[in-house]
Amino acid sequence: MSEQPIFNDSFFAMGTRCDVVFLNIEQEFGEQIFHLIKNEVTHLEHRMSRFIPDSPLSELNKAGKNEWIPVTDDLWNILTICFDFYQMSNGAFDITAAPIIKLWKSNKPPTKDEIEKAKQISGFDKVEFDFENQKIKFKTDGLEFDLGAIGKGLALDSIKPIILKQGIENGIISFGESSILALGKHSNGKNWPLGIRNMYNFNKFVHVFSTSNETITTSATILNTDDGGVKKRKHIISPVSGLPVEVNKAVSIKSESATLGEFLSTSFLILPENDKIILSEKLKKIEILEVEYLDDNNFKSKLTIL
Repeated sequence: MSEQPIFNDSFFAMGTRCDVVFLNIEQEFGEQIFHLIKNEVTHLEHRMSRFIPDSPLSELNKAGKNEWIPVTDDLWNILTICFDFYQMSNGAFDITAAPIIKLWKSNKPPTKDEIEKAKQISGFDKVEFDFENQKIKFKTDGLEFDLGAIGKGLALDSIKPIILKQGIENGIISFGESSILALGKHSNGKNWPLGIRNMYNFNKFVHVFSTSNETITTSATILNTDDGGVKKRKHIISPVSGLPVEVNKAVSIKSESATLGEFLSTSFLILPENDKIILSEKLKKIEILEVEYLDDNNFKSKLTIL
C-alpha cells in the first residue's frame, strides 16, 4: 500500500512562521492552495495592521477626537466583534489598550501617573459606533486600535473556508504553534493530537487536545527564548488596572473559531476567577486549559470543558 502524499510549506506573516501541512494531496495542487492561503493572510495583514502606515486600520487610528470616520465592511465586522468581546470580558479584552502596553515595553517601569494618563486615552468605552451609517468616532485624542491579540485567529478563520472550498479535508495550519487550525483527521485516521508544551521542559506536554475541524489558541505571560530558557512577557497587561499579569501562566483554548479562541485565551489570563465563571456560562463547545507554573519543575493545570 502506497503512502499518502503529504504537502508541507511555510511562510512568514504576523510576526511568526506559518506552517501549512495537507494530507493526501499532490504537490502541484498543494502549492496552489498554499499560495491562496499566503495571499489571503498577506491581504488581511495589510488591511488590519497598525504597523503598516497606509492600512485601513492605520488610517482609522489617525482620526482626531469627535470626528466621524466611515469604516470598511471587513474592518467594521472585526471592530464590532471586538467590542462584543470587550463587553463580555468586563474590559479585560480591549484592542484600544496600546498606550498602556507601550508603557510597559520600556526598561523602566511606568509611574502611577503615567499609567493613569495612558488609561485616559484608551478604553473601548471611548469609542462611539454609528451602526446605521457604519461610522465610528473617538471620544478622546490619542486613542488607537491594535488587532495584534486576535490577528492570527482572524487569519485562521479567514483561510478555513478557502481551504474547504478547494476540497481539502485533512491538514494543519499553524502560526508558531500558538494559533492552530486542525482539519479532518491525522494520517492514522484519528483526530489530530495537538500537545501543549511544558514551558519549562519543552520536550514534554502538559496536555494533548484531540482535535478535528477545530482550532487551538494559546496565550501566556511567559515565553521560551531561543536558548531554551523562559522569560516574562511585558505585553500581557490588564487594561482595567494598567498593570502586568504577574502569575506565570498559559491558557489554551479549543474552539471552532480561532478568533473566539484568541479572545478567550487572553481574557482568561487577566480575569479574576469570578469573572471567568460568569464568562464561561456564555460559552458552548469550548475547552479551556489553564496552566500555572509554580517554579521550574512544578505546575498546576485545570481543564474546563463547556
